[in-house]
Amino acid sequence: MKESIIKSKLSISALNIGAGTPTDAGMSYRGETTHPNPIQIAGGIPDFPTLPISDFTQMLKQASLEETEGSYNYGGWFGYDGLREQIAKRQTVLDRKKLTLDNFIIHNGSSGALENVCKTLLDPKDVVIVEQPSYSGTVRAIRGFNCDVVEVKMNEDGIDIPDLKSTISNLKNKGKNIKFIYTIPDFHNPTGILTSEKVKAELCNIASSEDIFIVEDATYSELYFHEKQPTPLFSLDNSNKVIKLGTFSKIISTGIRVGWVQAHESIIQACSQTRFDMGNSPLIHRALSLYLSNNLLNDHVNEMRQIYRQKMEYFTENLINNCEPYVEFQKPSGGFFL
Repeated sequence: MKESIIKSKLSISALNIGAGTPTDAGMSYRGETTHPNPIQIAGGIPDFPTLPISDFTQMLKQASLEETEGSYNYGGWFGYDGLREQIAKRQTVLDRKKLTLDNFIIHNGSSGALENVCKTLLDPKDVVIVEQPSYSGTVRAIRGFNCDVVEVKMNEDGIDIPDLKSTISNLKNKGKNIKFIYTIPDFHNPTGILTSEKVKAELCNIASSEDIFIVEDATYSELYFHEKQPTPLFSLDNSNKVIKLGTFSKIISTGIRVGWVQAHESIIQACSQTRFDMGNSPLIHRALSLYLSNNLLNDHVNEMRQIYRQKMEYFTENLINNCEPYVEFQKPSGGFFL
């Protein structure tokens, strides 16, 4: 089939967003090298030795044998209730708010969760505000809904609040409809910046006063290198304007493909109405539920923090010793990125 014929049948979205990169698809870019075991630093991919293969394999076997019927049927739009309850129990502690399974809908990673939020909230020509820079996969996803992406600069404390306020004012004066602000507040991808609690509080105030949702991408929030967990943006929200995206990809494995939308019950119900994929793997959901109920995750994440902190210290020390005249960077306090 000729290219012109194919192009004539493509959607506006397919024509507008263009081809993605391996990083957009969750794969690490591999350039040419003769090294037998190169260290890949192009994308946010968990280190293989950190994967809990033995423990999770046991949970898979147990789920398959003990919950056979439920594990091998369709899972439904919301996901397995047992896993939703386990996530709610855990996030109640992490986010310092009482949450139930009705605050969660489970998806194919946080990327699937974002797509569901976009389907639920966005109309063509709506505006989504993102940090500059932001994760390229998210920008492509938003543009796939024929929406405008507007960037707001960052500083060492996170998104620049004066610039954000000015941008919102200018867009509204032009009659633009701003649906949400997408932010990666904890150990940002790609900058590694940790948004300060003051900026997080100001973001919540802006969301409330301007009637704009905030989509908090918490992919890296648990991978902090110091004793204190960063204050979640979700915990500071008093007007139900924060929609949180969570995932097990970075704290267990990208291969299990499980993430979630965490929000007010009415938003979760609306998200279920724009979902058409018959749900995710019930077997994986049940195995994850067992993994959490057996208290395996918290110990595993604690070990991951130590491993990644050691890697960060080693990497930054070598950058300083060998590349200091040529590179500038901020030493991160968590996550995967400098």
